[in-house]
Amino acid sequence: MSRTLSIRLGILATVLAGLFVFIGLQPSAVVAVEKPEGEPHRSPIALALSADGTRLVTANQSSGSVSLIDTVNGKVLDEIVTGETPDAIAITPDGKTAVVCHWYGYDAAVLDIKDDALSIVRRFEVGPEPRGVTLSADGKSAFITLGVPNEVVRVSLEGEIEARATVGREPRGIALTPDGSKLLVGCARDGTMSILSADDLTVLHTKNINGVNLRQVAIAPDGATGYVVNIYNRGFATTSNNIEIGWVLGQRLTRVSIDGSEDYETLSLDPQGQAFGDVYGVAIAGPWIAISAGGTHEIILLRTDGDTLPWRSNGSRDLIAPELSRDPSRFRRMKVGGRPTELAFAPDAKTLYVANYFGDSVQVIDAETATVTRTIPLGGPAELSLARQGEILFHDADRSFHEWYSCATCHSEGHTNGQDYDTMNDGWHDYSTAHRRSRKKTPTLRRVAKTGPWTWHGWQDDLAQSVTESLTKSMQGKRPSPEELRAFVAYLETLDFPRNPYRLPDGSLTEEARRGEAVFKSSRAACNTCHGGPEFTDGKIHTAGLEEPEDVYKGYNPPSLRGLYDRDPYLHDGRAATLAEALTDAHSPEIVSGSPALSEQELNDLIAYLKSL
Repeated sequence: MSRTLSIRLGILATVLAGLFVFIGLQPSAVVAVEKPEGEPHRSPIALALSADGTRLVTANQSSGSVSLIDTVNGKVLDEIVTGETPDAIAITPDGKTAVVCHWYGYDAAVLDIKDDALSIVRRFEVGPEPRGVTLSADGKSAFITLGVPNEVVRVSLEGEIEARATVGREPRGIALTPDGSKLLVGCARDGTMSILSADDLTVLHTKNINGVNLRQVAIAPDGATGYVVNIYNRGFATTSNNIEIGWVLGQRLTRVSIDGSEDYETLSLDPQGQAFGDVYGVAIAGPWIAISAGGTHEIILLRTDGDTLPWRSNGSRDLIAPELSRDPSRFRRMKVGGRPTELAFAPDAKTLYVANYFGDSVQVIDAETATVTRTIPLGGPAELSLARQGEILFHDADRSFHEWYSCATCHSEGHTNGQDYDTMNDGWHDYSTAHRRSRKKTPTLRRVAKTGPWTWHGWQDDLAQSVTESLTKSMQGKRPSPEELRAFVAYLETLDFPRNPYRLPDGSLTEEARRGEAVFKSSRAACNTCHGGPEFTDGKIHTAGLEEPEDVYKGYNPPSLRGLYDRDPYLHDGRAATLAEALTDAHSPEIVSGSPALSEQELNDLIAYLKSL
């Protein structure tokens, strides 16, 4: 570990006890920040650049830190631990203040940048799972997206909530127009993009772009158009032929008009035979649109002179337009290794900065020549742990047929992207007639090592074999080696849920949830008959009225109920959008156990308890 970080970690672990502040400036519970053992991976997931391009800050997910970089000399000036799982960062135009949001910490920290050093000047809670941040034009407020309550909040850098708005499911990326008047927000799980007034967060327009896994968003310098990269779920079975022609899923660049006057437009990015995997970041400057593809470890550079790209309105072809893929003056792809995530262009509109998660570095690219001109290491251990090796494999789209997707494409960040897929792992064989019924919702992998057996039908009782099945059948890739399987399982064993936002600050249940616990265990609901034990699943196969006559495997494996508040939609095929819908329709007590329907009070209490698990 670097001497600077080691010293600052030790000091910060002591100081942070008095530093946490709730919105409203009320004292909050202490959140301990522990000094990592040994040299940690930095895993930069996000970055932000000062207006003059001389200072850059990164949000380092694995080390819980922020790094300050001198871009002129390619040097890390300082690093400081800020909180649990940093996921988004912004910097004021003058480069004197930064704001970092902590995904698992539920808070934001305001950082002072002075004399080439970082210090925390304020911290405040903002809500469950903050995923994106940008700053107001005057640098006095932060706009933050909250992934669980589906909100955007405007909060002063003093910690006071100034406005709040509800948007689509799991808002992530957020950007401000150059004139400071509007915001563009991308919502990862329902594929919507919202344009809001920066003044009062009024939602002006919402566009459903028919895609998911939205991450970084960008706005063109003229403020007229917003961009995001996303995947498009075509929904066909994962045969090699369907994958090859883009009928399982594909990568898209999508643009929307900021004034909401036009339909959204898309650009397919995948060449047949060598697709892109897990598009993540997007940046635009001058004639360039840059895109990162973390799964295939590369950067895509599109030259847009005269807006000659073959956009399509309200949809797209399955594969990249041949006239684009064959034109190196407009379309170039370059391997950079690791896992490139967020991007930022320098003021010269040709120098591109890349946060490389697995590279533990920031890469500098010359867009004109499509070359990496410098790599700025942020620090990391000399050897990879078994779990880190598994994390790399989990995010590697090279493991799939022609690089179309990785495990992380559907199990986003080890969790779920809420989509259903036909992965051919449930015994169906006639996919021409069983197409819809054979599709299953992507389950979360958090705590998966503790919740066997696996698959919705529960026919897999070996986790390593389950991984093999997914790699060779769902992804049509090569069989993993025994060493790779050990690494995969080691990574899966690290996955866990963040703290539950539906519990009281001390971790106890609310009064409503306590009543719901009684309903959960009652003979009427009898939920704990199948969802019992420490993981709220009994590991057995049950019939619950959801079966199809043609099912090869009879009955269903009750999933764990942990983290249920963030696992919508519900049931094996995602037919229920909400818990209330599941409990009053296909999975109601009347159908599951023949009991009378729950009263409105019992239903509300039960849902409160389920959300608290």
